[in-house]
Amino acid sequence: MMLPVADVYSALVFAENNELLTDLAKLYEGLPEKECAGCAECCANPPAAAFVEYLNVWRYLRDNLAEKRAAIFKRAAEFFFLELADPGLKCPFLEAENGCLVSPVRPLGCRLFGMLNRADYEEVEQERVKHLKGVAAVFRTDYGIELPAAVLSPRPYCARGEKGNIQEVSGAEAKEYRMRLVVLDAGVVAPEVVFQERTFLPLPVHLAMTVLNTGVRSKRVEVIREFLSGSRTLLDKYAGRAAESRF
Repeated sequence: MMLPVADVYSALVFAENNELLTDLAKLYEGLPEKECAGCAECCANPPAAAFVEYLNVWRYLRDNLAEKRAAIFKRAAEFFFLELADPGLKCPFLEAENGCLVSPVRPLGCRLFGMLNRADYEEVEQERVKHLKGVAAVFRTDYGIELPAAVLSPRPYCARGEKGNIQEVSGAEAKEYRMRLVVLDAGVVAPEVVFQERTFLPLPVHLAMTVLNTGVRSKRVEVIREFLSGSRTLLDKYAGRAAESRF
């Protein structure tokens, strides 16, 4: 789902006026408590975030991270282009020295990492990897591009819950939390779009869809092909444009 800056602000005002972000905060407050270990394992493959969660993060960017916006926009563009091409990619909101820049408003998927029991986590990862392998097959047959095998691998399981440090959340409970996000999204986006889950994207992709125009986003395959051949020329060009985006 793509919205330019002006439309994001309109959606944000609507969400605020209808207390959707207040309801989102209440959802987060109802989650079991956990203390992040700061390992950044979950930051390698940011989970899908609801559109209302993106609006919440956008507001936080506006109010708290003015001096870092250009760098975040640049990294979000890099993530958009290289999500399927660079196994070493990290979330654009992660800084080595400061950790997660949006930790107070991080999405549900980030909050739940390390809380699912092993069986439910592995089931989710199997579905994610299955989807990625399907995408890889399209790149192979349609574009002649072989995506790195490491990109198609499962993320390691966080065993902190098994060690008694975290209250575990079942797969059923996680689905219930996600459905509450769907309901919130339906308060700001057309329901037919929401129930097709088209409003759930990794947070960096949400941001990239705002700061990159349609023409630049259409260059994704071209950028991936060039990057995998060892060049960053197009990537640096388009990421540089994103860094110049007006908030």
